[in-house]
Parts: sequence; C-alpha cells; structure tokens
Amino acid sequence: MLKISNLSFLLLVLCLSESVFAQEKEQPNILLIVLDDLNDNTGFLGGHPQVKTPNMDALAKEGTVFDNAHTNAPICAPSRASFLTGIYPHVSENFWFTDWTKNEVLKNCKSLPKFMGDNGYHTFGTGKLMHHRVKSDWHQYGIPNNFGPYAFNGKKVVPHPIMPKEYSTNKNDGLFTSLANVPNILEDDKFPGNNGWYDVANRKPFKYVNEEDRDLLNDEQHAKWAVEKLKALEKTELDKPFFMAVGFVRPHTPLVAPQEYFGMYPLEKLKVPVIKKNDTDDTFYRSTFPWTPPWAKHLEELRASYPTLKDGLKKYLQAYLACVSFADAQVGKVLTALKESKFKDNTIVILTSDHGYNHGQKDFLYKNNLWEESTRVPLIVKAPQMQSSIGKRINHPVSLIDVFPTIADFSNIKSSNLKTKNGKPLSGYSLKPFLESPERHDWKGPDVALTVVRGNFKSNKVNEQSYSVRSKKYRYIRYVNGKEELYDNEKDPYEWKNLASDKKYKKIKKSLNLQMNQLLSN
Repeated sequence: MLKISNLSFLLLVLCLSESVFAQEKEQPNILLIVLDDLNDNTGFLGGHPQVKTPNMDALAKEGTVFDNAHTNAPICAPSRASFLTGIYPHVSENFWFTDWTKNEVLKNCKSLPKFMGDNGYHTFGTGKLMHHRVKSDWHQYGIPNNFGPYAFNGKKVVPHPIMPKEYSTNKNDGLFTSLANVPNILEDDKFPGNNGWYDVANRKPFKYVNEEDRDLLNDEQHAKWAVEKLKALEKTELDKPFFMAVGFVRPHTPLVAPQEYFGMYPLEKLKVPVIKKNDTDDTFYRSTFPWTPPWAKHLEELRASYPTLKDGLKKYLQAYLACVSFADAQVGKVLTALKESKFKDNTIVILTSDHGYNHGQKDFLYKNNLWEESTRVPLIVKAPQMQSSIGKRINHPVSLIDVFPTIADFSNIKSSNLKTKNGKPLSGYSLKPFLESPERHDWKGPDVALTVVRGNFKSNKVNEQSYSVRSKKYRYIRYVNGKEELYDNEKDPYEWKNLASDKKYKKIKKSLNLQMNQLLSN
C-alpha cells in the first residue's frame, strides 16, 4: 500500500510539474500603460473633436476598447491604491491620500507588481504608478515621477509670471503654458531670483535653450527608459515572462509641454465643451460640503483671470490637449519599440488612466466628482492571440477594479492575492471573456460600474461617502447627505437633466440604488 502511495505521489508531482511547465509556456508578457488625469479626450473615444492621439488610436484599432469604463475613485491616490491592489475603496476604506501601505486591508494584500513577481514574472516599472511606492514590490524600477518643471525664485517654487494672478492657485494646478515660455523670476530683497525652469524633484535647473536643445521632460524619460529596457530584454535569454508598467504623468497639471504640441491647437480655432447655463441648479455635489473645497473654485478663478470664461477655457484646454498629444507621443515610442521587438506577438497591452477630468461642465474644472467627465476613463486591452477581439468596442460598464484580475487571468495565475488572512480577495472580475467572445461574452461581473467620492473628511466609514453607479444607459448618484441624481446617458449624454425626482423613473432609480447597495455590502 505504501509503495502504491509513493508511486501515486510521484506521478502526481510529475503531472503537476508538466502542468506548471505548460502554464509557464503559455504566460504572455504584460505591458501596462497608465496615464494621469486623462478623460475621454482621445481620438478613439471622441471626447473632443480636435484632439490628436494617433498612437492611442492605432492601439484602439488593434485591441478592444471598453467605451463604458470608469474609475472607482476619481482622484489620483485612492484610484491607484485601488486598481493596483485590486481592492475597492469601500472595502479597504481608503478614500483619500493616506498612505495605502499602512491601511489595515491593503497592507495585507499584494500589489499588482508584487503579485506578478511572486508568480513567475520579472517586474519592471517607471513613472507615476502608485503613491507611496514600495521598492521591494519591483525587481527593477526606473525613474520616479516628477510633475515639473516650475518657475523658481532661487529658494522655492513660485507662480509663473505668464499666469494670471487669480489662477496661480498652487504649483501644479496654477500652471498651464508652453515649455517655450521660460520663466524669469527677478531678484528682490528676499530672493535671489532665477532665469529658467527648475527641476524641483532633482533640485537642479531644467535646461531649456530651445526645442532641440533642452532636458527631457519626465514623461520623455519614462518612454526612453521603457524603450531601452525592451531592447535590453530582447538581447537577454529570459527565463520567465515580464510585467512592465509605465506611468506617464501628463495630462496631470502643471500643463507644461513642448511648443510643438501647443501649436497643434491654435486658440482661434479651438472648440470648448458645450456648457449649459445654470447646469448645477439640479445637482448636489457642493451641498455635501460644509465649505467649498479648493478644487471646486478653479472655474471661478479661471473666470476671474480672463476677459471671458470662454477665453480662459480655451487657454486651459489648449494646454490640456497639448499635454494629451505629448503623452500620446510618448506612448507611441513605447508601442513602437514593442512592435519592433520579438515580444510583439506574446505581449498583452493594457492602456488606461486613473480617472477623468471636467473642463467647465457642471461649473467644474477638476476631477473628484461623480459625473461622466470625471469618472470615465480610456481602457484598451490588446491581446495579439485573440484575433476576434481586434477593433471591437464593448459598451458594458466596467471599471479599473477589473484590471488586476484581467492581468492575472491572461497570465494564467490562480494563486491568492493575499499576504495574510487580514487581506481581502480581489474585488473585480476579469475582462478576458469580453475579448474571447465580444458579442456573446460570459462576464461574471456586475451590470454597473461603481465610483466613490469622499463625502466626509473626518470619517472613512463606508456609509459616510458619496457614490455613483453607471449602467449601460443610466448614471445614478447618491450623496452622503441623501441627495440623488439620475441621468439617462443615452438621451442626455451631457447629464443636463436630473431625473431623480421624476416619478416615471422611480423603478429605475430603485434598481440602481439596489445594485449600488449590493456592491457596497460585498
């Protein structure tokens, strides 16, 4: 009996070894590209009729576009902490800029790079990916994030002289101009002054003589690093696949980019978003705060800075779109390097953003709200081996929480994401079924995408936040004070008419509220 058991055990080990070997052979490389503050202002999503994003558009044609993809938290830190750990913000109760590595749930879960590294992948990263980056989660990390350059008075960052005084709110949000507008801060009795841009993160001048003779901007450095890493990997006999994540910081503020990208959007021809007068009269975002948060004042500051609001929006939007096209060019460098490498047919490419951005809609010039412009994100998944998915468009609502399980699924990884029993399992669902059968998919996830905005700055309790769910047709918002908004996005894509008090939509509102509660209770 003992001999049979030993023989059986040996056969089992051999079978498992062959299975693991086969799984490793099937594991593709993964390239994750994350942009910052990018809304639907891309060619393939059509958010702005004049935007130029040829590289992302080409990727969209080669992959599958999720037209109804949304962030789970429409501001940088909680969004990234969520989708790069795979845990909903309400599950971790991480709704703001607190250090996620100290969160009781998230610190007991593996981040995406840690998870991939523990499951047979080389892990490489560069740029802005997670706030409070854990170095040990990566095998190699390239260049840290750097928002600048900035104007500098010899001692500290100061408003750029070209910016209107009313809009010089802070060093990031108060700056939108071409890199060619080199700041000259004159000496005074307190500060020595400085002529030129300054790289605050690295504590050195940022060289700019002209467009051809200058230092590389941070995103250009990330693209260069990723390209060089791909070329280096190609010369190496890899013993396992790689996971590479590239985080581009634009179009996050400060909206500074080379002049050639500003030249793509001449002010006299630039179209601004359609904005309805008194659009906020039937909305309740501002009523949830006992004070007006600084980000809710940006549009008024812009209005005060220019002869008309339209003039201000044109200047701001020109800078935003210039940064979008600049970021697109960096994306193109990385994608071209991949296409020219031996990895092109065995690399899954996923491109997305951490959240969207309002450009005057709902009297808002920022992120961190629950309307479409702020929650909607680009999401492209390219799987070369799935020919039937090429060029497909998916309108089913999905969210960033689904990125982690999608990567795990494509990588054939079945192991747990937990570090300890105090962690939580992945909150999302793999998007792979949409690519396997775009018309008749076997999606296991919810019928709505869930987003949260912090509703109480003194509490992290789940029931003291504001939420929205987005279905194929509707958006339902429930604020912390109980106020509601409901929009028919098919008939009303700008979300101009709040239907929450319309009795004809009572059943729809009740259904969406129930789906929201079900997600929050899981």
